[in-house]
Amino acid sequence: MNFFANPWLREIALHLWQATVFGLAIALVVALLPLPARLRYFAGCLGLLRFLVPAGFLAPLIRLMPWACTGGLWKASGLGTLWMPVFAVPGSAVQSPSAMPVLSLPAFMTVVWCAGTILILAIGLTRLARGLRAVRRQQTPFSRSDRERLATLANRVGVPPNRVTGWFVPPNSWLGVIGIFRSRIVVPEGLFSTLDEKEVESVLLHELVHVKRHDNLLRLFQAAVVALFWFHPLVWWLDKRLRWESESACDEAVLRLTGANRVYATGLFKAVRYALELDLPGVSGMSRIGLQSRIHAVLNHQDRKDSPVKLAITVSTLIGFFGFATLLASTPAAPGGSASPADQQTALANDNAQSKTASADNATADQPSGRILDISELDQIPVVQKQAAPVYPSAYLKTGAQATVIVGFVLDEHGIVGASEVVSSTNHGFDQASMDAVRQWTFSPGLKAGKPVKVRMSVPIVFTISEDKPAK
Repeated sequence: MNFFANPWLREIALHLWQATVFGLAIALVVALLPLPARLRYFAGCLGLLRFLVPAGFLAPLIRLMPWACTGGLWKASGLGTLWMPVFAVPGSAVQSPSAMPVLSLPAFMTVVWCAGTILILAIGLTRLARGLRAVRRQQTPFSRSDRERLATLANRVGVPPNRVTGWFVPPNSWLGVIGIFRSRIVVPEGLFSTLDEKEVESVLLHELVHVKRHDNLLRLFQAAVVALFWFHPLVWWLDKRLRWESESACDEAVLRLTGANRVYATGLFKAVRYALELDLPGVSGMSRIGLQSRIHAVLNHQDRKDSPVKLAITVSTLIGFFGFATLLASTPAAPGGSASPADQQTALANDNAQSKTASADNATADQPSGRILDISELDQIPVVQKQAAPVYPSAYLKTGAQATVIVGFVLDEHGIVGASEVVSSTNHGFDQASMDAVRQWTFSPGLKAGKPVKVRMSVPIVFTISEDKPAK
Protein backbone atom coordinates (compact mmCIF):
# COMPACT_ATOMS: atom_id res chain seq x y z
CA MET A 1 0.00 0.00 0.00
CA ASN A 2 1.02 3.58 -0.53
CA PHE A 3 1.89 5.10 2.84
CA PHE A 4 0.71 8.57 1.81
CA ALA A 5 -2.58 7.52 0.23
CA ASN A 6 -4.31 8.07 3.58
CA PRO A 7 -5.16 11.78 4.07
CA TRP A 8 -4.38 11.65 7.81
CA LEU A 9 -0.94 10.18 7.26
CA ARG A 10 -0.27 12.61 4.45
CA GLU A 11 -1.11 15.64 6.58
CA ILE A 12 1.02 14.40 9.50
CA ALA A 13 3.94 13.62 7.22
CA LEU A 14 3.66 17.03 5.56
CA HIS A 15 3.65 18.82 8.94
CA LEU A 16 6.64 16.84 10.19
CA TRP A 17 8.52 17.52 6.97
CA GLN A 18 7.85 21.27 7.15
CA ALA A 19 8.76 21.43 10.85
CA THR A 20 11.93 19.43 10.22
CA VAL A 21 13.10 21.74 7.44
CA PHE A 22 12.43 24.78 9.62
CA GLY A 23 14.12 23.11 12.60
CA LEU A 24 17.22 22.31 10.54
CA ALA A 25 17.43 25.93 9.44
CA ILE A 26 17.15 27.02 13.08
CA ALA A 27 19.79 24.47 14.09
CA LEU A 28 22.20 26.03 11.57
CA VAL A 29 21.43 29.49 12.98
CA VAL A 30 22.05 28.31 16.54
CA ALA A 31 25.21 26.36 15.74
CA LEU A 32 26.92 28.71 13.28
CA LEU A 33 25.88 32.34 13.78
CA PRO A 34 27.81 34.37 16.39
CA LEU A 35 24.70 35.53 18.25
CA PRO A 36 24.36 36.15 21.99
CA ALA A 37 23.32 33.01 23.85
CA ARG A 38 19.90 34.39 24.77
CA LEU A 39 19.13 34.96 21.07
CA ARG A 40 20.33 31.48 20.17
CA TYR A 41 18.06 30.17 22.92
CA PHE A 42 15.14 32.19 21.52
CA ALA A 43 15.79 30.81 18.04
CA GLY A 44 15.90 27.25 19.37
CA CYS A 45 12.56 27.74 21.14
CA LEU A 46 11.05 28.87 17.82
CA GLY A 47 12.38 25.67 16.25
CA LEU A 48 10.60 23.56 18.88
CA LEU A 49 7.46 25.70 18.70
CA ARG A 50 7.19 25.02 14.97
CA PHE A 51 6.61 21.34 15.75
CA LEU A 52 3.54 22.34 17.79
CA VAL A 53 2.06 24.73 15.20
CA PRO A 54 0.65 23.02 12.09
CA ALA A 55 0.83 25.29 9.09
CA GLY A 56 -2.92 25.00 8.59
CA PHE A 57 -3.53 26.94 11.82
CA LEU A 58 -2.18 30.07 10.13
CA ALA A 59 -3.63 29.40 6.68
CA PRO A 60 -6.52 31.91 7.10
CA LEU A 61 -3.94 34.68 7.58
CA ILE A 62 -2.89 34.26 3.95
CA ARG A 63 -6.13 35.93 2.93
CA LEU A 64 -4.81 39.09 4.55
CA MET A 65 -1.63 38.88 2.46
CA PRO A 66 -2.64 38.88 -1.23
CA TRP A 67 0.76 40.28 -2.14
CA ALA A 68 2.45 37.20 -0.68
CA CYS A 69 0.33 34.27 -1.77
CA THR A 70 -2.22 35.95 -4.08
CA GLY A 71 -5.40 35.17 -2.34
CA GLY A 72 -5.83 32.13 -0.21
CA LEU A 73 -5.53 28.41 0.22
CA TRP A 74 -4.84 27.62 -3.42
CA LYS A 75 -1.64 27.90 -5.40
CA ALA A 76 -1.05 28.20 -9.13
CA SER A 77 0.70 25.31 -10.84
CA GLY A 78 2.19 27.59 -13.48
CA LEU A 79 0.66 25.47 -16.25
CA GLY A 80 -2.21 27.73 -17.20
CA THR A 81 -4.87 26.45 -14.83
CA LEU A 82 -5.42 26.37 -11.07
CA TRP A 83 -5.07 23.04 -9.31
CA MET A 84 -6.61 23.04 -5.86
CA PRO A 85 -5.57 20.64 -3.08
CA VAL A 86 -7.01 17.15 -3.37
CA PHE A 87 -10.52 16.94 -1.92
CA ALA A 88 -10.71 13.52 -0.21
CA VAL A 89 -14.14 11.89 0.11
CA PRO A 90 -14.08 8.91 2.51
CA GLY A 91 -16.61 6.13 2.27
CA SER A 92 -17.30 3.33 4.78
CA ALA A 93 -16.85 -0.21 3.57
CA VAL A 94 -19.42 -2.72 4.80
CA GLN A 95 -17.71 -5.73 6.33
CA SER A 96 -19.24 -9.14 6.57
CA PRO A 97 -19.97 -10.40 10.11
CA SER A 98 -17.27 -13.01 9.79
CA ALA A 99 -14.56 -10.51 8.90
CA MET A 100 -12.02 -9.96 11.60
CA PRO A 101 -11.51 -6.30 12.53
CA VAL A 102 -8.17 -5.06 11.28
CA LEU A 103 -6.34 -2.19 12.92
CA SER A 104 -5.70 0.35 10.18
CA LEU A 105 -2.27 1.87 9.70
CA PRO A 106 -3.35 5.35 10.91
CA ALA A 107 -4.90 3.81 14.03
CA PHE A 108 -1.81 1.68 14.68
CA MET A 109 0.51 4.68 14.29
CA THR A 110 -1.72 6.75 16.58
CA VAL A 111 -1.56 4.07 19.24
CA VAL A 112 2.25 3.82 19.00
CA TRP A 113 2.61 7.62 19.02
CA CYS A 114 0.36 8.04 22.07
CA ALA A 115 1.99 5.13 23.88
CA GLY A 116 5.44 6.66 23.39
CA THR A 117 4.24 10.06 24.55
CA ILE A 118 2.59 8.61 27.66
CA LEU A 119 5.72 6.59 28.46
CA ILE A 120 8.04 9.62 28.14
CA LEU A 121 5.67 11.73 30.26
CA ALA A 122 5.39 9.03 32.90
CA ILE A 123 9.18 8.64 33.14
CA GLY A 124 9.70 12.40 33.34
CA LEU A 125 7.01 12.99 35.94
CA THR A 126 8.25 10.07 38.04
CA ARG A 127 11.81 11.41 38.03
CA LEU A 128 10.59 14.91 38.85
CA ALA A 129 8.40 13.71 41.73
CA ARG A 130 11.21 11.62 43.22
CA GLY A 131 13.71 14.46 42.91
CA LEU A 132 11.41 17.03 44.52
CA ARG A 133 10.52 14.59 47.30
CA ALA A 134 14.20 13.99 48.04
CA VAL A 135 14.88 17.74 48.18
CA ARG A 136 11.94 18.44 50.51
CA ARG A 137 12.99 15.64 52.87
CA GLN A 138 16.55 16.86 53.29
CA GLN A 139 16.43 20.63 52.80
CA THR A 140 17.24 23.19 55.50
CA PRO A 141 16.79 26.97 55.10
CA PHE A 142 19.64 29.40 54.51
CA SER A 143 21.13 31.10 57.50
CA ARG A 144 20.16 34.70 58.17
CA SER A 145 23.33 36.10 56.61
CA ASP A 146 22.90 33.92 53.53
CA ARG A 147 19.25 35.01 53.20
CA GLU A 148 20.28 38.66 53.37
CA ARG A 149 22.96 38.09 50.74
CA LEU A 150 20.46 36.30 48.50
CA ALA A 151 17.95 39.15 48.86
CA THR A 152 20.62 41.74 47.99
CA LEU A 153 21.67 39.78 44.91
CA ALA A 154 18.03 39.27 43.88
CA ASN A 155 17.49 43.02 43.92
CA ARG A 156 20.64 43.42 41.86
CA VAL A 157 19.35 40.99 39.21
CA GLY A 158 15.83 42.40 39.24
CA VAL A 159 14.04 39.50 40.94
CA PRO A 160 11.64 40.33 43.81
CA PRO A 161 13.24 38.93 47.01
CA ASN A 162 9.93 37.42 48.14
CA ARG A 163 9.83 35.33 44.98
CA VAL A 164 12.92 33.25 45.76
CA THR A 165 14.21 31.45 48.86
CA GLY A 166 17.46 29.61 49.59
CA TRP A 167 17.84 26.08 50.97
CA PHE A 168 20.73 23.80 51.82
CA VAL A 169 20.70 20.13 50.85
CA PRO A 170 23.16 17.38 51.90
CA PRO A 171 26.80 17.70 50.74
CA ASN A 172 27.68 16.55 47.22
CA SER A 173 24.05 16.95 46.26
CA TRP A 174 22.20 19.16 43.79
CA LEU A 175 22.70 22.81 42.90
CA GLY A 176 19.88 24.50 41.03
CA VAL A 177 16.48 26.20 40.99
CA ILE A 178 13.20 24.42 41.77
CA GLY A 179 9.75 25.88 41.22
CA ILE A 180 8.11 28.07 38.61
CA PHE A 181 6.30 30.99 40.26
CA ARG A 182 7.95 30.79 43.69
CA SER A 183 11.47 29.51 43.26
CA ARG A 184 13.80 27.73 45.65
CA ILE A 185 17.55 27.77 45.14
CA VAL A 186 19.06 24.57 46.52
CA VAL A 187 22.78 24.52 47.39
CA PRO A 188 24.84 21.60 48.78
CA GLU A 189 26.00 22.18 52.34
CA GLY A 190 29.67 23.05 52.44
CA LEU A 191 29.81 24.50 48.92
CA PHE A 192 30.00 28.09 50.16
CA SER A 193 32.96 27.21 52.38
CA THR A 194 34.96 26.08 49.32
CA LEU A 195 34.35 29.38 47.52
CA ASP A 196 35.44 32.89 48.32
CA GLU A 197 32.91 35.72 48.69
CA LYS A 198 32.99 36.78 45.02
CA GLU A 199 32.66 33.21 43.82
CA VAL A 200 29.66 32.62 46.07
CA GLU A 201 28.01 35.74 44.66
CA SER A 202 28.67 34.65 41.08
CA VAL A 203 27.16 31.21 41.69
CA LEU A 204 24.03 32.68 43.32
CA LEU A 205 23.73 35.28 40.56
CA HIS A 206 23.76 32.48 38.00
CA GLU A 207 20.82 30.76 39.69
CA LEU A 208 18.95 34.05 40.12
CA VAL A 209 19.27 34.73 36.40
CA HIS A 210 17.56 31.37 35.81
CA VAL A 211 14.72 32.63 37.99
CA LYS A 212 14.50 35.94 36.14
CA ARG A 213 14.45 34.22 32.74
CA HIS A 214 11.66 31.80 33.83
CA ASP A 215 13.85 28.96 32.63
CA ASN A 216 11.95 26.33 34.60
CA LEU A 217 8.76 27.17 32.72
CA LEU A 218 10.65 26.99 29.45
CA ARG A 219 12.13 23.64 30.48
CA LEU A 220 8.60 22.33 30.93
CA PHE A 221 7.79 23.49 27.40
CA GLN A 222 10.87 21.67 26.10
CA ALA A 223 9.93 18.51 27.99
CA ALA A 224 6.39 18.63 26.55
CA VAL A 225 7.65 18.92 22.97
CA VAL A 226 10.14 16.09 23.51
CA ALA A 227 7.38 13.87 24.95
CA LEU A 228 5.04 14.63 22.06
CA PHE A 229 7.65 14.15 19.33
CA TRP A 230 9.76 11.50 21.07
CA PHE A 231 10.55 9.78 17.78
CA HIS A 232 12.19 12.82 16.15
CA PRO A 233 15.98 13.12 16.65
CA LEU A 234 16.00 16.84 15.79
CA VAL A 235 13.66 17.56 18.71
CA TRP A 236 16.04 15.79 21.11
CA TRP A 237 19.00 17.70 19.68
CA LEU A 238 17.23 21.05 20.03
CA ASP A 239 16.24 20.22 23.62
CA LYS A 240 19.81 19.34 24.57
CA ARG A 241 21.17 22.41 22.79
CA LEU A 242 18.62 24.68 24.49
CA ARG A 243 19.71 23.45 27.92
CA TRP A 244 23.28 24.34 27.04
CA GLU A 245 22.26 27.73 25.61
CA SER A 246 20.25 28.41 28.77
CA GLU A 247 23.38 27.95 30.89
CA SER A 248 25.44 30.06 28.48
CA ALA A 249 22.84 32.84 28.57
CA CYS A 250 23.03 32.89 32.38
CA ASP A 251 26.84 32.95 32.18
CA GLU A 252 26.71 35.99 29.90
CA ALA A 253 24.21 37.74 32.17
CA VAL A 254 26.41 37.20 35.23
CA LEU A 255 29.46 38.51 33.39
CA ARG A 256 27.54 41.61 32.32
CA LEU A 257 26.71 42.22 35.99
CA THR A 258 30.12 41.52 37.49
CA GLY A 259 32.70 41.67 34.70
CA ALA A 260 34.83 39.21 36.72
CA ASN A 261 35.64 36.57 34.13
CA ARG A 262 38.28 34.60 36.06
CA VAL A 263 36.40 34.73 39.36
CA TYR A 264 33.23 33.42 37.71
CA ALA A 265 35.10 30.71 35.76
CA THR A 266 36.75 29.51 38.98
CA GLY A 267 33.45 29.50 40.90
CA LEU A 268 31.71 27.68 38.05
CA PHE A 269 34.41 25.00 37.91
CA LYS A 270 34.37 24.44 41.69
CA ALA A 271 30.58 24.29 41.81
CA VAL A 272 30.43 21.73 39.02
CA ARG A 273 33.00 19.55 40.78
CA TYR A 274 31.25 19.81 44.15
CA ALA A 275 27.59 19.46 43.11
CA LEU A 276 25.70 16.73 41.30
CA GLU A 277 23.99 17.55 38.03
CA LEU A 278 20.33 18.41 38.57
CA ASP A 279 18.82 16.92 35.41
CA LEU A 280 15.06 16.95 35.94
CA PRO A 281 12.28 18.11 33.57
CA GLY A 282 11.11 21.61 34.44
CA VAL A 283 14.11 22.26 36.71
CA SER A 284 17.15 24.46 36.05
CA GLY A 285 20.20 22.93 37.67
CA MET A 286 23.95 22.72 37.51
CA SER A 287 24.85 21.02 34.25
CA ARG A 288 28.08 19.63 32.90
CA ILE A 289 26.89 19.90 29.29
CA GLY A 290 29.59 21.67 27.28
CA LEU A 291 31.45 22.71 30.44
CA GLN A 292 34.79 23.12 28.69
CA SER A 293 33.25 25.32 26.00
CA ARG A 294 31.39 27.35 28.63
CA ILE A 295 34.54 28.04 30.68
CA HIS A 296 36.42 28.97 27.52
CA ALA A 297 33.61 31.36 26.56
CA VAL A 298 33.58 32.85 30.08
CA LEU A 299 37.34 33.49 30.06
CA ASN A 300 37.18 35.09 26.62
CA HIS A 301 34.00 37.07 27.21
CA GLN A 302 34.28 40.75 26.33
CA ASP A 303 32.03 43.15 28.17
CA ARG A 304 30.21 44.97 25.41
CA LYS A 305 26.79 46.48 25.60
CA ASP A 306 24.33 45.04 23.10
CA SER A 307 22.57 47.60 20.95
CA PRO A 308 18.79 47.58 21.58
CA VAL A 309 18.26 48.25 17.87
CA LYS A 310 20.41 45.26 16.92
CA LEU A 311 18.59 43.01 19.38
CA ALA A 312 15.19 44.21 18.14
CA ILE A 313 16.16 43.61 14.51
CA THR A 314 17.45 40.12 15.29
CA VAL A 315 14.36 39.13 17.27
CA SER A 316 12.06 40.58 14.59
CA THR A 317 13.94 38.69 11.89
CA LEU A 318 13.62 35.39 13.76
CA ILE A 319 9.89 35.92 14.40
CA GLY A 320 9.37 37.00 10.80
CA PHE A 321 11.22 33.92 9.58
CA PHE A 322 8.99 31.74 11.75
CA GLY A 323 5.79 33.39 10.51
CA PHE A 324 6.82 33.48 6.86
CA ALA A 325 7.93 29.83 6.85
CA THR A 326 4.67 28.74 8.49
CA LEU A 327 2.48 30.79 6.16
CA LEU A 328 4.41 29.56 3.14
CA ALA A 329 4.03 25.97 4.32
CA SER A 330 0.28 26.46 4.69
CA THR A 331 -0.04 27.02 0.92
CA PRO A 332 -0.17 23.53 -0.61
CA ALA A 333 2.19 22.90 -3.47
CA ALA A 334 0.88 22.23 -6.93
CA PRO A 335 0.50 18.58 -7.81
CA GLY A 336 3.03 16.78 -9.92
CA GLY A 337 5.79 15.84 -7.49
CA SER A 338 3.91 13.95 -4.78
CA ALA A 339 4.29 10.27 -4.12
CA SER A 340 0.57 9.51 -3.88
CA PRO A 341 -1.29 7.99 -6.86
CA ALA A 342 -3.84 10.80 -6.73
CA ASP A 343 -1.15 13.43 -7.14
CA GLN A 344 0.48 11.49 -9.96
CA GLN A 345 -2.89 11.21 -11.68
CA THR A 346 -3.50 14.95 -11.45
CA ALA A 347 -0.08 15.65 -12.89
CA LEU A 348 -0.66 13.32 -15.85
CA ALA A 349 -4.07 14.84 -16.48
CA ASN A 350 -2.73 18.36 -16.65
CA ASP A 351 -1.60 18.06 -20.27
CA ASN A 352 -5.02 16.74 -21.26
CA ALA A 353 -6.66 19.67 -19.49
CA GLN A 354 -4.48 22.11 -21.43
CA SER A 355 -5.42 20.67 -24.78
CA LYS A 356 -9.13 20.53 -23.92
CA THR A 357 -9.30 24.09 -22.61
CA ALA A 358 -7.22 25.76 -25.32
CA SER A 359 -10.00 25.67 -27.91
CA ALA A 360 -12.56 26.86 -25.35
CA ASP A 361 -10.38 29.83 -24.44
CA ASN A 362 -10.03 30.85 -28.08
CA ALA A 363 -13.75 30.50 -28.68
CA THR A 364 -14.66 32.79 -25.79
CA ALA A 365 -11.91 35.36 -26.30
CA ASP A 366 -14.12 37.71 -28.34
CA GLN A 367 -17.32 37.30 -26.32
CA PRO A 368 -18.84 40.48 -24.76
CA SER A 369 -18.34 39.11 -21.27
CA GLY A 370 -14.58 38.87 -21.84
CA ARG A 371 -12.16 36.05 -22.31
CA ILE A 372 -11.38 33.41 -19.68
CA LEU A 373 -8.08 34.18 -18.02
CA ASP A 374 -5.36 31.85 -16.91
CA ILE A 375 -4.57 31.93 -13.21
CA SER A 376 -1.13 33.36 -13.92
CA GLU A 377 -2.75 36.46 -15.42
CA LEU A 378 -4.69 37.41 -12.29
CA ASP A 379 -3.67 39.98 -9.71
CA GLN A 380 -5.61 38.10 -7.02
CA ILE A 381 -6.79 34.52 -7.34
CA PRO A 382 -10.19 33.32 -6.09
CA VAL A 383 -10.70 32.22 -2.50
CA VAL A 384 -13.23 29.51 -1.71
CA GLN A 385 -16.25 30.75 0.27
CA LYS A 386 -18.53 27.71 0.28
CA GLN A 387 -17.47 24.14 -0.39
CA ALA A 388 -20.07 21.35 -0.51
CA ALA A 389 -18.65 17.88 0.07
CA PRO A 390 -19.24 15.32 -2.69
CA VAL A 391 -21.44 12.38 -1.78
CA TYR A 392 -19.89 8.93 -2.08
CA PRO A 393 -22.11 6.92 -4.52
CA SER A 394 -23.82 4.24 -2.45
CA ALA A 395 -23.67 1.74 -5.32
CA TYR A 396 -19.90 1.53 -4.96
CA LEU A 397 -19.67 1.17 -1.18
CA LYS A 398 -20.13 -2.62 -1.15
CA THR A 399 -17.55 -3.18 -3.87
CA GLY A 400 -15.04 -0.87 -2.19
CA ALA A 401 -14.42 1.05 -5.41
CA GLN A 402 -12.14 4.07 -5.29
CA ALA A 403 -11.60 6.79 -7.84
CA THR A 404 -9.88 10.06 -8.64
CA VAL A 405 -11.93 12.58 -10.62
CA ILE A 406 -10.52 15.88 -11.86
CA VAL A 407 -13.23 18.46 -12.49
CA GLY A 408 -12.44 21.54 -14.53
CA PHE A 409 -14.71 24.55 -14.42
CA VAL A 410 -14.98 28.23 -15.28
CA LEU A 411 -15.54 30.69 -12.44
CA ASP A 412 -17.50 33.77 -13.49
CA GLU A 413 -17.10 37.37 -12.35
CA HIS A 414 -19.37 36.77 -9.36
CA GLY A 415 -17.47 33.75 -8.06
CA ILE A 416 -20.12 31.29 -9.29
CA VAL A 417 -19.10 28.01 -10.91
CA GLY A 418 -20.24 28.04 -14.52
CA ALA A 419 -19.29 25.72 -17.35
CA SER A 420 -17.70 22.57 -15.97
CA GLU A 421 -16.47 19.24 -17.26
CA VAL A 422 -14.67 16.12 -16.12
CA VAL A 423 -11.08 16.50 -17.23
CA SER A 424 -9.96 13.07 -16.08
CA SER A 425 -11.55 10.18 -14.24
CA THR A 426 -10.38 6.72 -13.15
CA ASN A 427 -14.00 5.57 -12.68
CA HIS A 428 -16.79 7.39 -14.52
CA GLY A 429 -19.33 6.16 -12.01
CA PHE A 430 -18.07 8.90 -9.68
CA ASP A 431 -18.21 11.71 -12.26
CA GLN A 432 -21.76 12.89 -11.54
CA ALA A 433 -21.22 13.08 -7.77
CA SER A 434 -18.11 15.17 -8.34
CA MET A 435 -19.84 17.52 -10.79
CA ASP A 436 -22.88 17.97 -8.53
CA ALA A 437 -20.67 18.99 -5.60
CA VAL A 438 -18.43 21.38 -7.53
CA ARG A 439 -21.42 23.22 -9.04
CA GLN A 440 -22.46 24.20 -5.49
CA TRP A 441 -19.11 25.79 -4.65
CA THR A 442 -18.77 29.55 -4.49
CA PHE A 443 -15.66 31.74 -4.44
CA SER A 444 -14.60 35.30 -4.17
CA PRO A 445 -14.02 36.37 -7.77
CA GLY A 446 -10.59 36.50 -9.36
CA LEU A 447 -9.34 40.05 -9.89
CA LYS A 448 -7.45 41.61 -12.77
CA ALA A 449 -6.60 45.32 -12.54
CA GLY A 450 -9.07 45.55 -9.66
CA LYS A 451 -11.98 44.15 -11.68
CA PRO A 452 -13.58 40.68 -11.36
CA VAL A 453 -12.93 38.40 -14.31
CA LYS A 454 -13.57 34.86 -15.45
CA VAL A 455 -10.93 32.26 -14.62
CA ARG A 456 -10.46 28.58 -15.44
CA MET A 457 -9.85 26.27 -12.46
CA SER A 458 -9.77 22.56 -11.69
CA VAL A 459 -9.90 20.35 -8.60
CA PRO A 460 -8.90 16.72 -7.98
CA ILE A 461 -11.47 14.77 -5.94
CA VAL A 462 -10.35 11.46 -4.44
CA PHE A 463 -12.94 8.92 -3.32
CA THR A 464 -11.45 6.51 -0.75
CA ILE A 465 -12.70 3.68 1.41
CA SER A 466 -12.24 3.56 5.20
CA GLU A 467 -12.70 0.29 7.05
CA ASP A 468 -15.40 0.38 9.74
CA LYS A 469 -16.45 -2.32 12.18
CA PRO A 470 -19.87 -3.86 11.50
CA ALA A 471 -22.65 -2.71 13.76
CA LYS A 472 -23.80 -5.27 16.33
